[in-house]
Amino acid sequence: MNKSERKLRFGTGGMPLTTKNRSVTEGIKRIRELGLDAMELEFVYQIFVKEEEREALKKLAEEQDVALSVHGSYFINLASPEKQKWHASINRVLQSAEAGEACGARSMTFHPAAYMKRDAEEVYSMVKEAFKEIWDGYEEKGLTSITIAPELTGKAAQFGDLEVLIRLIEDFPGKPMKFCFDFAHKHARDGGGWNSYEEFDQMLGLIRKHFGQTFLDDMHIHISGIQYSPKGERNHLTLLPSQEAYREEGIDVGGLAKYYAELEQKGRLETPDIKWKELLTALKDNKVGGIVVCESPNLEEDALLMQQYYHKL
Repeated sequence: MNKSERKLRFGTGGMPLTTKNRSVTEGIKRIRELGLDAMELEFVYQIFVKEEEREALKKLAEEQDVALSVHGSYFINLASPEKQKWHASINRVLQSAEAGEACGARSMTFHPAAYMKRDAEEVYSMVKEAFKEIWDGYEEKGLTSITIAPELTGKAAQFGDLEVLIRLIEDFPGKPMKFCFDFAHKHARDGGGWNSYEEFDQMLGLIRKHFGQTFLDDMHIHISGIQYSPKGERNHLTLLPSQEAYREEGIDVGGLAKYYAELEQKGRLETPDIKWKELLTALKDNKVGGIVVCESPNLEEDALLMQQYYHKL
């Protein structure tokens, strides 16, 4: 990504809620209709895009100027004590990356591993060994354009805090690897910390110190409201507490009334404590580029809300 192309794109984790005729094709078109410019393909339960459809999706995304990313399977544990599951997890990473590259996705994220009350160094060694296998498979499959990006996870019991991911990338210099920085997860796994402009700036500065501005030029980012307990992440929340609150900000996507009713019933309509405006300001000041994927329960309206605020900075 050269300097003239550098910008932060905003989109949804999965197809927008208001996508008619639920398909990836229609999801990409809906992203463009909404004025967003990114979408994450959610391969979390299965890779639902057939091989014969992938080239057409890649072409459509390019035509619509929609940047695609991938979220891999929830059934990945690169530190599984069961050898069969460990190998299966490696294969799931590679299968998602292969499908994503064929669709034109630029980055593939996933939750890398669980500690399961084991020693942190033992788990790190298993994850590192798994990545050696992943890179062998990456070359065997001839993958050339998609980056592998393990996610910063939302619970201390999960492998994937910031410093650990930095260490992992440094152990594989030259590989097409970064990490997905989920700022809500970082906030939750630290019990409500890392939630000010100064702290966001500090974390981005740490990344720059280790990898240079190039890493910040093309980041894979997740943002949402989040509910958490002392153990970390519980649920994703909307960024604003009501449909009226969105309308007051000039965000009003038709066809969401039933979703608001469901969210209210589930207790997912709250005013989260994550300081997303300060976060976006820190991203702007640090000249961060790449994609921001909204994982809020109110997908497109929160993505539009963040995009609107960012573009006014």
